[in-house]
Amino acid sequence: MMNFLIKLLTKGVKPIDGNPEEFLARPWHLGWTQFIVGSVHGLYRARDRKYQILVVHNTVGVNGHFERTLKWFEDSARRDGYGLSFLEISNPVLLKRLGEMGFVGDKKEMLKSF
Repeated sequence: MMNFLIKLLTKGVKPIDGNPEEFLARPWHLGWTQFIVGSVHGLYRARDRKYQILVVHNTVGVNGHFERTLKWFEDSARRDGYGLSFLEISNPVLLKRLGEMGFVGDKKEMLKSF
């Protein structure tokens, strides 16, 4: 439900452009930050010593941009001594993939500590 709401609310927001070599971000609503790395965009915030990703969407699959996005977040989490978490995961493929990448938890929150 949350991902549907975020997609609905972001329809009227002008997208930010980027390439996979850059992590671009801008403030969004209620403490969230919109980000884009190539064809991947989404929302995150820093809270409770974690980078919390609420929604992530890759508009072009199998191009390596999702992995590059995770690298940006993981490098930042290591640098800052934070964890990295995905919140409210409704996609079972993403849930399984995160588990294979070392994240632990359930569909409410998958967390990776550094």
